[in-house]
Amino acid sequence: MNNTIANIIKARIEDLDFIDKIAGLVSTVHMNITDENGTKVQKAYPVACDVTADDCKQGAYNDLCPDSKYMTVIYFEDGGVEFRERKGIFTCFTSRLRLVCWINVAKYLSECCNEGITCTASADIIKKILCALPPQPENIDPYTSVYPVVTSQLVRSNSIFSQYSYNEKQTQYLMAPFDYFALNIVTEFCVCMDCDD
Repeated sequence: MNNTIANIIKARIEDLDFIDKIAGLVSTVHMNITDENGTKVQKAYPVACDVTADDCKQGAYNDLCPDSKYMTVIYFEDGGVEFRERKGIFTCFTSRLRLVCWINVAKYLSECCNEGITCTASADIIKKILCALPPQPENIDPYTSVYPVVTSQLVRSNSIFSQYSYNEKQTQYLMAPFDYFALNIVTEFCVCMDCDD
């Protein structure tokens, strides 16, 4: 279910003008990579759940890694789904997702800020994401009352990426002048359990 919820939220924000790389739900994939010394090492990468094993073999495991050619990279990590209650033919749940955003600050500021206007990249991006989320519950077949809410922002720290093992080049993009943040998103929704419908 969280894959669908992540895709619903993704659809609300993917047309924002600063996003050039976005995925729905990701999983951590372990790949055997040959390093600069020719040694095989195992690395962990965030990979979109809709990417195939063949795509990974062709290099898709790099798609969501920090890279100076991107302005921003956004994806969602799974925090689980909990049962909330039954309401007649509807079963209601609470989804927990983490939106992770990496920012190439120099590229973002040159593209998005007008001359003479000062803006803080991450604060500006967070505001735009919040404004793109629905202000009230929506029905998105087959789910009803879908209502994503940002409940907190994680402390800005490399620990946001701790489950991944980027190579040395990618790791340099986790230091200034690059930036990143993570938002916890709680989404309440219901599913019609009338199987004849």
